[in-house]
Amino acid sequence: MRLQKGLVVMDRNALGYLVDLNRNVEGALALMEKLAEYPELNTEEFIIYQSYLREYLADTNMVVIDALAESEQETMMKAYRERTAWEKRIRDPDDCYLDVRNREEELRKQGQPSRIGLLIGMRQMTREEILSSSFEDTEEAETATGHDNESGQSANEQRRY
Repeated sequence: MRLQKGLVVMDRNALGYLVDLNRNVEGALALMEKLAEYPELNTEEFIIYQSYLREYLADTNMVVIDALAESEQETMMKAYRERTAWEKRIRDPDDCYLDVRNREEELRKQGQPSRIGLLIGMRQMTREEILSSSFEDTEEAETATGHDNESGQSANEQRRY
């Protein structure tokens, strides 16, 4: 293992060490099976020891593999952050216009309409303005007098604010 800015990162040799451990423990289990051929050692207790050894080996494999996976995920996230920071640093902000142009060409080749559009001179109205029935009454009263009854301002002066 090596330290890297507060993170513990397992080195690449850990998997090789795990393979060696498994090979050696399997060798030990094979020797235990040969020993179990002797009538004095062919007991339930000796067979249980073999089971314990297999179980501990499996647990060890899981712990090492989980630690390796976590270490690799941390390394992957660090590399991702470095790559995105680099790409952000070298990216030209005006590239978005080239992306739009290329996308429009793709759409045109596919026979689809352009997704670029402009709305010029349209006033946005709220839902309440559209649905209110007093809107029409207010407009008629303002055009008839030229002023709002309560404030004394014309309709055009009110819309400016």
